[in-house]
Amino acid sequence: MSACNSLVRRGTPDDASRFVELGLRFYAEEGNREACPHQLARFVIVHASDEERVFMVAGKPIAAFLCGVIAPHYFTGEPTAFKTAWYALPGARGLGTHLLRAFEAWAKARGASRLIVAGRQERTLTLLGRLGYTPLETVYSKDLPWQKQPSHSS
Repeated sequence: MSACNSLVRRGTPDDASRFVELGLRFYAEEGNREACPHQLARFVIVHASDEERVFMVAGKPIAAFLCGVIAPHYFTGEPTAFKTAWYALPGARGLGTHLLRAFEAWAKARGASRLIVAGRQERTLTLLGRLGYTPLETVYSKDLPWQKQPSHSS
């Protein structure tokens, strides 16, 4: 992270338990469903350990995080940074801007030519517009009934 942005630092595997705590809170508030602590821990460890991914945190104690990845865009092949997780506690929402700016700098330093950031809350969409992001597409989801998959053993 840049020296001028001392609020944000690169997260480490030691920060995984706080990420899980905040991730569970985020999903309860905005996902309206239960999240799996084991899956959250696995997700953040990968982001903290892979050079093509990033896990950034802000606040003491950690009150906000942002995770992202750089990959070739699926249509153009150009290096593109994708936000994969982003949350700030209600009292720390100003940290989200610092995290996003740090993510932009991280992506630019690694050669990304574009960032793709999704959001659904009006406050997030307003922030993204203020920071120069433009709408790309609208995303919908649908829950499907879960079924145990057949075993493919030989």
